[in-house]
Amino acid sequence: MSTRRKPSTHASAVARHVTADGCQFVIERIGVSAGQCFSFVLDDHPPVRGTVRWVVRDRIGFAFDRPISRATQMAMLRRSKVVQGLDLQPA
Repeated sequence: MSTRRKPSTHASAVARHVTADGCQFVIERIGVSAGQCFSFVLDDHPPVRGTVRWVVRDRIGFAFDRPISRATQMAMLRRSKVVQGLDLQPA
């Protein structure tokens, strides 16, 4: 049985400028707007939820609902470099 998740039907994103409180995502799909809530899952880390704060072309500012650990920050950056992105799911 595969534990691999299906690609998001909403948006794929590459994390940039990750801090404990939020990050910038480069997104592949348009149609994301400020105020939308999303969540994503990283292996061995709790799900991360947050809200889009701003949108400029293919980039969004994303504020986490609660601060994330340094380990989760590093996992986001590794995932964005190796897998080329995260699947954002409507929250």
